[in-house]
This record gives sequence, C-alpha cells and structure tokens, in this order.
Amino acid sequence: MGVLQTPALLLGYRIKLHNFTICPSPAMNYKLIYGIIRFMTPKKIVALIFIFAGLGTVAAFGTVSFLRSRKPTAALKIETTPAATVFVDNVQMGQTPFEKTFRPGEVTVKLIPDSVSPALTTYQTKVRLTNQVFTVIKREFAESDSQSSGEIISLQPQPGKTSGLSVITSGPDSASVTLDGQPQGLTPLSLASVSPGDHQLVISAPDYASRTVSAKAVAGFKLTVNVKLAVLNSDQLTPTPEAQPDQSLTGTPSATPAGKPTPTSKPKNTLPPTPTLARPYVLISSTPTGFLRVRSSPSTSAPEIGQVKPGEAFPLLESQLGWLLIKVSLPATSSGWISSQYAQKFE
Repeated sequence: MGVLQTPALLLGYRIKLHNFTICPSPAMNYKLIYGIIRFMTPKKIVALIFIFAGLGTVAAFGTVSFLRSRKPTAALKIETTPAATVFVDNVQMGQTPFEKTFRPGEVTVKLIPDSVSPALTTYQTKVRLTNQVFTVIKREFAESDSQSSGEIISLQPQPGKTSGLSVITSGPDSASVTLDGQPQGLTPLSLASVSPGDHQLVISAPDYASRTVSAKAVAGFKLTVNVKLAVLNSDQLTPTPEAQPDQSLTGTPSATPAGKPTPTSKPKNTLPPTPTLARPYVLISSTPTGFLRVRSSPSTSAPEIGQVKPGEAFPLLESQLGWLLIKVSLPATSSGWISSQYAQKFE
C-alpha cells in the first residue's frame, strides 16, 4: 500500500491528505470521505447535497422516460379465415387468432394461411400502431388476392374532443359507404365528426361482395377503416336488366304480339313509367335504403334538402365528379345534388 502525498482538488478546495491510505476497505474509504468533508463549510456541504440530489433526480427521470419509451403500449389483434401464421417485421409471432402488445410505430405484418388444398394467397401490409389503441386486422383468404377480403381498423389522434371517420378501400375505388343505415358517399370518405360509440359500416360496389364492419368511434380520435372487397365470381353476379329509357319514359305500354310466347322468350324488367323528358335527364336507380338523398351542394356533409325514389326521372342541369345537379320540385328550392352512383344519365 502507498501513502497519498499529492494535493487533491475537490469543489474549489486544495486539500492535502497525508495520513489516509488508499485501501479497498469500506471503513477506510468512509474515513477518507469524512476527512474531506471536515474542511468544507456548512454552506458548501448543503450546496453539495443539492447538487447530488439534482443529479439523482435527472438521472431517475431519464431512466423512467427511457423505460417507458421501450414499454409495449400499442396492441395488435388479428383474426383470419382460415387460421394463419403471423409474422411481424419478419419475425414469426404465432397463429391467429392473435393478440399482442408492441411499441407504438409502424410494423410490417405478413399472414400465411394454413391451407395446402386449395392454395390460398398470402397477405402482407404495413400498419401504424398507436399508443393505448387496439389495431384490428381481419382477413378472409381466397385463391387469389382479388377474391380475398378484409379490413384494418384503427384510431389516430386528432385535435379537439370530437371523433372523426375515414374510410378508404384498397379495392375497388369509389365504393359506396353506408353509416348506420344512412348513405354517406363514395370512398375515399372522410367525415369530420361522428358521434362517439359503436357504429356499423356497409361498404359495397357493383360486381363485389359487400362487407359489413362494426367499429367504435372515440372522442379525440379519428376512426380509420381500410376495406378490401372481394370480386364476385361470374356465377355470383346479378344480371343487370337492359335499360330502355325511350319506352319507359313515354308512359305508353308496348304492344304485346298475339299468339303464344315462345319457350325462349323472357319478360324484361322495366322501370315504372314516367313523364316524357327531353335529354339530358337522369333516372334514379335502386338504392339500399329505397330512396336517394338530395343535398344542397355536391358533398356528403352538405345538408339534406329532400329525397327522390328509384324509377323517378329528372332533368339534368349540371354534373361534377360523382355528383349530378337535377331539377326537382322541393319546398325550399327547385334543384339539388344527388350521387351519380345511384342514377343513370341520358344525354
């Protein structure tokens, strides 16, 4: 062991330590610390205590923040038909039904269906996981991606205490959206405000199987729904009756030839007769609700000013992307906008 003869500098004090031996013994170390403190004034001792207390607080706060940033607080739930193997960021995590918490952020999810015959197509997507939020993935596998269907449901924070809704479709484009039985428009659809609570969405499009989605809107978040519809097989498609506006609009029934009908003859579906109109005009098609809303402007958020029914025809005044301005007799106005998805245009 050696004796410490060199002066030491500590907190502005030059202190000579002659009789303290450097020793690994805790008792000797305590004696060394006591000898240093003896030369300090009470004010300096108090200052030293505050310094070390502050450093300890900062270190504790930094440690807690670091641990919280690494704590998994975002949940992911996956349901598939049939069951599938789940990969998250290329790491096998288990089988569906699957439920696990992750750190918030973007992850890549890959689902491989557990089916050999028939061979079903795999599914891969990127999702952003939100703190304290369940992100739900549902998938129904088929032999091709076009015949597969599903949805991704999540919540994204938004300013204020209102709840919003965003509906998009990865296939097809411009699908019809019904919220709690009320048509809202075509995808991509964004509603600034919806009532918090449980809602039912129906997404549909011609030649595609419609899909019903149940989700919950929460105040302070935007409910986001990304839907994939399945293409119908040729034997599932509903034949569309051939439109014959020139005959139906005259209001005069067509002549029926005498004699017995041939075995190959089939009755045609025709719309109810309506008054004769000059072109351009629109003919209201069938709707899920049995009526079509007339709005004051070409937007799903515009006020409803009236309703028209399938089979009715109206003069066409103007057209915009996805909307038609028709001449219609209403209590407050003589014109209004309707969705072009539920109307046939004749020019």
